[in-house]
Amino acid sequence: MARPPDTAHGRENDMNQTSYHTLGAAGIRGLIAGVPVVARRLGGTPDLWRVREVSDGNLNNVFIVGGPEGEVCLKQSLPHVRVDPTWKMPLDRTFFEATWLRAVLPLVGGLTTEFLHFDPVLHVLIVESLSSHTVYRTALMRALDWPDVAPRIGTFIAQATFGTSLLAQPFEDIFAARRIFAGNVALTRITLDLVFDQPYRDHPRNNWDETDLTPLVLDIRSSAPTLLAVENLRRRFLSQPQALLHGDLHTGSIMTTPEDTRVIDGEFALYGPIGFDCGMFVGNLVLHYFATPDIAARKATLRDIAAFWASFHERFLALWNRDEAPPPGTLRPLAYGPASHMAQLAFLEEVEADTIGFASAEIIRRLIGYAHTADFDVITDPRQRGACRAGALSFAYHILDHTAQIRTIGDFLLRLDEYGKAGL
Repeated sequence: MARPPDTAHGRENDMNQTSYHTLGAAGIRGLIAGVPVVARRLGGTPDLWRVREVSDGNLNNVFIVGGPEGEVCLKQSLPHVRVDPTWKMPLDRTFFEATWLRAVLPLVGGLTTEFLHFDPVLHVLIVESLSSHTVYRTALMRALDWPDVAPRIGTFIAQATFGTSLLAQPFEDIFAARRIFAGNVALTRITLDLVFDQPYRDHPRNNWDETDLTPLVLDIRSSAPTLLAVENLRRRFLSQPQALLHGDLHTGSIMTTPEDTRVIDGEFALYGPIGFDCGMFVGNLVLHYFATPDIAARKATLRDIAAFWASFHERFLALWNRDEAPPPGTLRPLAYGPASHMAQLAFLEEVEADTIGFASAEIIRRLIGYAHTADFDVITDPRQRGACRAGALSFAYHILDHTAQIRTIGDFLLRLDEYGKAGL
């Protein structure tokens, strides 16, 4: 795995104290003019380059820069959360995104964006522009049925996680990479707080519009099985560094067309349990399911979740069994034949159970925590919107309350279908 020198991150932090400043249009043109590979991509001279802000996430400034020959996307970290200047943040998140992108790009091919440049002083990351693509969440909200997207995400996660795990690289290389991503403390803290802690207690960042959800929220917070399940998920999130994760793989972190799908925004990257990335994606598909009262659209979402898991499972096993002789230094099997196959299936069953749990935690936090999704905004009737949100929250509560009984994606989808039909 390509990685910067061990001291690079520290030097960047030192330089930030005096050299960092936020960029406007003129500063962006000046920066790109000094990066020949990017300037050539745009073509022409800086005075011809168009700078358009497209920031829509919570954390960073994002711009599309276009010239006579092409476009690029530029992201700059801010010293605070973009939507809340009182919430201070370190600047290093683009460093981790750039490092994540360089690590996974050789593994996933055209399923993420092309890396072009990283400026460690201004904390600017420049990648290819995907302005011809649509945010996957937006496509879903527009009722666009693109069945190939979900299996592509299954392939992406399989290739990115297998390739950055002990199954594919010597532990010395994996440990070196872990040391780098262990520095992504601020964003890991955000995940820990917003997903595994604050929704389950009174906290000023929690919010929900429908008062009808309040009794259900109180039930969740008083359910011992649910709280124990969340505590177990929290421990696994922090103590199972199985592979390099995207760390925030929701439907808003995917740009797609019917023919081409790219995963973006890897700034939350960390080493963790593979099922976390799987669960974030599945959880957001479930949120879309409940935000879509149309029966045909719900069936399509059930299809997509099943196709995602089948693609992930098949691709991960194929990579695991690709080489008769594993690369030197990796964890070679101690048993062969049926015993080895059983060990593989046991590992993937563990990932499957994690996926179900993390998906449920993601659903809950997106409904009553700090950062909601826009999926339910398409429902104009407040009563119907509240009922759909309550259905999603009840489903996630049920899953966490019965984690011992719901261990497969098949079981998960059966329960989802039951809850969906009951709510129509």
